[in-house]
Amino acid sequence: MQAIIGRAAGPLTLTSVRASATRLYTAIAWLHVPAVAIVAISSGNAWLVPTLALAILALGFTVASRVLRDGFWLRSLAAIVLTAAPIAFVYVSRGAAGGWQIDYHMYFFAIFAMLIGYVDWRPIAVAAALTAGHHLLLDLIDPTAVFPEEGLDRVALHALCVVAECSVLFWACRTIAQLFGRVDELIDITATATAEAIMAEQEEKALLRAQLAKLSAN
Repeated sequence: MQAIIGRAAGPLTLTSVRASATRLYTAIAWLHVPAVAIVAISSGNAWLVPTLALAILALGFTVASRVLRDGFWLRSLAAIVLTAAPIAFVYVSRGAAGGWQIDYHMYFFAIFAMLIGYVDWRPIAVAAALTAGHHLLLDLIDPTAVFPEEGLDRVALHALCVVAECSVLFWACRTIAQLFGRVDELIDITATATAEAIMAEQEEKALLRAQLAKLSAN
């Protein structure tokens, strides 16, 4: 895992944490490609199209992570690409023996938790909105593509769970970001104080040298 996210070249900062998160999410996006094929085959459903779809998304995010600067758009793209995996898992597991389709919904919540690596509530919100929209749309069009049995009440229950989890994740992101901000302020204050102390010491030494030179001249 250390080889994937890389070793910090300098002090731990919010920027370095987010850069490591992007590398980690890129690796996870590629791991989703064989995972969806395995889920589809084990469920007795077609695997090629969903596998290619996740591969295209993983490739797109890989390119974007090299081209785009870190920010809202790159982080939101990561949220979309990662959330596409549980959507695909739920789709390709329909009709699976043992009712495994319902279990793959748990991975939506795992994705929300993973995205805390960006220390930004917005990608989590994007993932949650995509999840809610996907569930609501399919429940209206093809209910069995989301749950084994039709029921808007199930969608509502999942929505409440999403709100509960994401609320805490939003709070955690805000708190961690504030901690990083306070550390940066402390570093700035320390650096300024150190620079001022060095300058004062240099001025004092210069004054002493001037006095010594004056005494020597006399």
